[in-house]
Amino acid sequence: MFVVSFKPEGVSAITIAEWTDFSDLTISNYAKVLIESQILRWTWNSFVIGAVTTLITVIISSLGAFAFSRKNFKSKGFLFILCVSGLLIPTEAMLIPLYETVLSMDLLDNMWGIILPSLTNPLGLILIKQFMDGLPKDYMEAAQIDGGRDFRLWWSIYMPLTRSAMIAIGIFYFIMSWNNFIWPYIAINSEENMVLSTGLPTFLSNNVLHVNTIMAASAIAAIPTMIVYIFLQKHIVQGVSMTGVKG
Repeated sequence: MFVVSFKPEGVSAITIAEWTDFSDLTISNYAKVLIESQILRWTWNSFVIGAVTTLITVIISSLGAFAFSRKNFKSKGFLFILCVSGLLIPTEAMLIPLYETVLSMDLLDNMWGIILPSLTNPLGLILIKQFMDGLPKDYMEAAQIDGGRDFRLWWSIYMPLTRSAMIAIGIFYFIMSWNNFIWPYIAINSEENMVLSTGLPTFLSNNVLHVNTIMAASAIAAIPTMIVYIFLQKHIVQGVSMTGVKG
């Protein structure tokens, strides 16, 4: 993708010789993409929506995980199963009622119309709860003796101990938001408010015969998620390995 994106229009990279031939590299394809589309605006929209969605969802998931993992209350098991059952409902089954709800709230063609429906994914709640279940209860008991209340326990003890899991979940949510296509395609109408996943296909459909331009646009779309993964990949490993002191 990157090699072809720097080749002149009409030149591909099929053979090894073409792959290693750097004599004809050009940035004209990137210039064309930046001039003829609003790809920078789409990228910014995707980044803002992804960042806000990730931040809010991770905090909500962590708070919910703390309640289900460390608190005892009536109907705890039923409520947890009810939350987890959200994974069984496909997105396509919710599009019509979701559209009617967002329309009644006057949030169509608005970034909050994309962010708010994305906050209900229960996967982070499940994974962070599993992480908290593996932490010793001694921390909580010691803090309670010192007079710590629930929010203080979550903020000062359990959130720092589950940081790796929260970052891993955050990366997942960010990439999922970045690649989300169906709902933004339905909810956003104006070109300036489009996200990258919906604006890019619109641009590519007008350049279907220009492979080098398509590769340049695809490279611009892929770079942000690659950067996020490169800088935060160690947290993914730590989150999967469930770090923490066992009681």
